[in-house]
Amino acid sequence: MSRLPLPMLGPRGAGKDAEPDDPLELVGVPVPVDEVVFDEMARTFAEEYVRDGWSDARLMQLFRSPFYAGLHVIYRRRGEAWVRALLAETRVRWGRPDPAAEAR
Repeated sequence: MSRLPLPMLGPRGAGKDAEPDDPLELVGVPVPVDEVVFDEMARTFAEEYVRDGWSDARLMQLFRSPFYAGLHVIYRRRGEAWVRALLAETRVRWGRPDPAAEAR
């Protein structure tokens, strides 16, 4: 967690330094989840990227990368076949074919 000073936003904050307890810093908080919530989280991630036009090849790179923690934990817990099926199901649901497959 960094402690870099951040400027205040809006007219009231003009010229005011950020205070240590100001909520200007992005902080991740672990939340206990069950399997149903975990799968819904996975569907939400898939929907976001598919609807933004990402190809399956690019998405699989993200899922495999430990630097994308949310996606990577899904990949580790469910496996590549499950993730690929999720992407295919999401593409059908939203009518968004894989742009890389269309380019061929």
